[in-house]
Amino acid sequence: MTQSEKKISQSEILPPSSLEPARNMQELGTQLYFTVLKGRQRFRFTSPIDGYLNFLLDEDSNHCSVVIANQDYLVQAGENILFHLKKGDQMELKSINSDNNMLLMLIPSDKFPAYHDKYQADETRFRNGMLTKADKRIGLALQQIFHLYLADSYLNQLKIQSLMLDIIIHQVETLYVENENKEILVNKTHFDKIQLAKKMIEEDLSRNHTISELAKAVGTNEQYLKKHFKQYYGKTVMNFITEMKMEHAKRLIMMGKYRISDVARMTGYKHSTHFTTAFKKYFGIIPNSLRYSFLVAHEGILAIPDLISSFTV
Repeated sequence: MTQSEKKISQSEILPPSSLEPARNMQELGTQLYFTVLKGRQRFRFTSPIDGYLNFLLDEDSNHCSVVIANQDYLVQAGENILFHLKKGDQMELKSINSDNNMLLMLIPSDKFPAYHDKYQADETRFRNGMLTKADKRIGLALQQIFHLYLADSYLNQLKIQSLMLDIIIHQVETLYVENENKEILVNKTHFDKIQLAKKMIEEDLSRNHTISELAKAVGTNEQYLKKHFKQYYGKTVMNFITEMKMEHAKRLIMMGKYRISDVARMTGYKHSTHFTTAFKKYFGIIPNSLRYSFLVAHEGILAIPDLISSFTV
C-alpha cells in the first residue's frame, strides 16, 4: 500500500463526528442599535425590539427632557438612564441646548441577561429606570464615540461598537456584584446612595437628620456622603437640609393656615425662637413679617385679630 493510500485509509476510519463542524462554538456579539445626537434636537423613536434603552448625556451638556413609555424624565449633564422598553414602546427626546451631546443605545433583553433577570424579578424597583452618574471611564468612551461618529467608516463603526460594549460592561460591573454562591446581587452605585440620602431628607422635613444617621442609613460613611453629595448637588448636606426646611416653611406660612409655632414644629424646630432666627438668617425677614404681608394682601383689615394673636406665639 502506498503512503497516499495509507493516508486515505486512515481518514476513512476516523469517527464521523471529527469531520463535522465543532459544536462548542458560541455566537460572539451583541446586536446593538444606536445613534448619536448633537445640539438642538427633537428625536422620536419606536422600539423595534424588547430591550433596554441606554441614554447617556455628556457631562459638558445641559439637561434634556425625555419621555419614555409616556413617563417624563429630566436627565442632567453627565447622567445615564437605563430603561426597559417593550417592542412598540415610544421614546421622545427634546434637547434645547446647542452644546448637548447624547448617545442612545438599545440592547436586546436576551443579550443583557443579568440585568434583565433582576428586572423581571422586581419590576417595581426598576419601573422608572436606573439612573446613574457617569464617571471618567464612561466620559472618555463617550468623547471617543462622538469623535469617531463624525468620520463614518466601517472601521470606525467597529471601534464605536467596542466602546459601547465597554460602557455597558462598566455599567453592569457597577450595578452587580457576586456573593460567595456566585449569585448576582444588585449593588447600589455611588449615585444611588446619594439619591437615597436626598430622598430621606425630602420625605420628612420635620426630622432633624444628622450626616452620621444618613450615611449609616444609605450604607456609606460620613466623609463619602459629604464629598459626593456636594459633587452631585452643588451644596453640602446640611445646607441642602436647611434650604428644604426653609422653603417648606415659607410655603406653609404663605398658605395662611398655620401659626408660626406650628410651622416651626413641622420643620423640626422645638422652639419658635430658634425657628425665627434660622428663618431670618435665610430669608432676611422674620416669619411673622411674611405672614403679615400675606394676610394683609389677601384678607385686609379682617386679618388684624389674627395678626395680633400670632405675635404672642
